[in-house]
Amino acid sequence: MRHEYFKTVGPALRVPEWRIVQMLRRQQEADRLEAELAGAIGLERARACVDGFAQLMALMRLHAWHPPLILRPGAEGVSDDERNLARFVLLSAEQDREAALVEAMAIVVPQAILPLVAAGERVGLPLLCEECRDRLDCPLTFQ
Repeated sequence: MRHEYFKTVGPALRVPEWRIVQMLRRQQEADRLEAELAGAIGLERARACVDGFAQLMALMRLHAWHPPLILRPGAEGVSDDERNLARFVLLSAEQDREAALVEAMAIVVPQAILPLVAAGERVGLPLLCEECRDRLDCPLTFQ
């Protein structure tokens, strides 16, 4: 059994990172996650995101060095494992391939590194669309 301390405050998470943390905490509710995401990013992107997330979690179950510490859905803080997985998904989606590969080496065994990066990209790209839409809705955006 592993004990880990986590802070209830810390560096702010971006919208896609927080979405990933929420998905990790509610991974048993795939249909509900898809419906919630569909309202923010559209049905096709939501399906792609949830499918990528299922693939990511399957790879984690089979090839992770250790199971990540995922807090219950109502928890206020964010564990280091949740934060690291969220950062990894965004690195994969934002095409920072070298950094994503380094993160993946710490998460899974070597033969699963490339599939994990591909799955992380499938999860993260639709979530970046939500962040882009939020930027367009900002009142400071000149249009």
